[in-house]
Amino acid sequence: MSGMAQICRASQKILRHGYISAYGQRTMFTSASRLGDNKKGQDMASMASKVDPRDAAAKKAAEEATNKALAAKKARDASEKSSGGAKKAAEDLAAKKAAEQAAAKKVEDQAAAIKAGEKAAAIKAGEKAAAKKASEQAAAKKAEEAAAKQAAEKAAAKRAAEKETAKKAAEESAAKKAAAKKAADKKATEVGAAKKAEEEAAAKKAAEEVAAKKAAEQAAAKKAAEEAAAKKDAEVAAAKKTAEEAAAKKAAEEAAAKKAAKEESAKKAAEEVAAKKAAEEAAAKKAAAAKKAAEEAASKKAAEVAAVKKAAEEAAAKKAAEEVAAKKAAEQAAAKKATDEAAAKKALEQAAAKKAAEEAAAKKAAEEAATKKAAEEAAAEKAAAIKASEEAASRKAAAKMAAEEAIALKAAEEEAIKNMKDPIQSLFLSSIKSLESSGGLEDASPEVKAELQANLDRLAKQFGGSAAEDMTAFPSIQFEEPEIEPINISQ
Repeated sequence: MSGMAQICRASQKILRHGYISAYGQRTMFTSASRLGDNKKGQDMASMASKVDPRDAAAKKAAEEATNKALAAKKARDASEKSSGGAKKAAEDLAAKKAAEQAAAKKVEDQAAAIKAGEKAAAIKAGEKAAAKKASEQAAAKKAEEAAAKQAAEKAAAKRAAEKETAKKAAEESAAKKAAAKKAADKKATEVGAAKKAEEEAAAKKAAEEVAAKKAAEQAAAKKAAEEAAAKKDAEVAAAKKTAEEAAAKKAAEEAAAKKAAKEESAKKAAEEVAAKKAAEEAAAKKAAAAKKAAEEAASKKAAEVAAVKKAAEEAAAKKAAEEVAAKKAAEQAAAKKATDEAAAKKALEQAAAKKAAEEAAAKKAAEEAATKKAAEEAAAEKAAAIKASEEAASRKAAAKMAAEEAIALKAAEEEAIKNMKDPIQSLFLSSIKSLESSGGLEDASPEVKAELQANLDRLAKQFGGSAAEDMTAFPSIQFEEPEIEPINISQ
């Protein structure tokens, strides 16, 4: 009976744990707002009436465990009738232990399932938030693109309206000017001829001004090209001077290293310290030179960027000046237009009696004005094309110069890397060359010869020779014939 009671208590705990977990999950994911006490009671009642799959599974497992316990009890009761009390106690203990293990395992499985569900819900919520954020960003981007498109369309419409207004004003000005010219020609033919001559002179003057402006621009472009070439020559000269200074510096360093190597041959211990110190100084000097070269290259690059920026600013200033001049010319044209309008009005009042002649003259003047306008537009297009070609040529030249400078810089870096040497190796080679140029041991100092002889005597004694014996000579070997006693067989 005690085993059966424990099984029932474990089943109640499992069911209670499963209901609480399910209720906690439902309240976590379903209740999105705060409710009153009556609403909470209704919500709890409705959730209690619902059947969760995990609750049903837990309940079913508890029922199965209860059935198994009842079956085990029946078996034990049946076995108790046939076996003794000791066997019954052992079976009760085993059944109790098995029931406890099954209950513990069931609790662990349910806890793992609850944890996995919470993790999946958290992942799903994160994915949903990420998707919402992405959709909001896409909507914001779409709105920005629509606003930019609308602004571009408004700007284009504004430009078109301004262009149309300017065109209409120009046409009205041409018509009024032609009418005024017609009236003036009608009033005095000579005055019209003089005016025509003046207009031709003005057109000629304008053409000469355009030609002068073009020549000035060509001269400026030529001057800029010459300045660029001079700058490039100066940079090449500076690079050459830097290379020569580096070569002189390198030669001085090699001379110093050679001198250090000669001093090293006299005193071996001091020589090693001096060589190490010279190597460290050479490495530091080389690092400083590399750092200086990098700083010079950076400053050079900054100067080039500043020059490009300055050229852009000058171009912007030139463009602003041209726009101011164009605006001033437009204002002057507007003032002239007002004067022409007044004169045209007066001429129209005076020429009302001769409408047919005026119409013919107006037609002729319109044709001449159209021809003149077409010629001016063609000249303007040609000037614009020439200017665009010049700008393209200047950009191409600048790009070519930049490419050449980059190639030269890269070649210089490669040459510097190619000529780079190890200071320890240079010292070693210099010491070998200095020994070769000194004439060998025959021309060595007495101290060196004495040290060599002492080492040779020490080696001779170490290997069994005498102090005066030449250990470098091949040993003399003498073989003595052994005395062989005669063999007399007869004896």
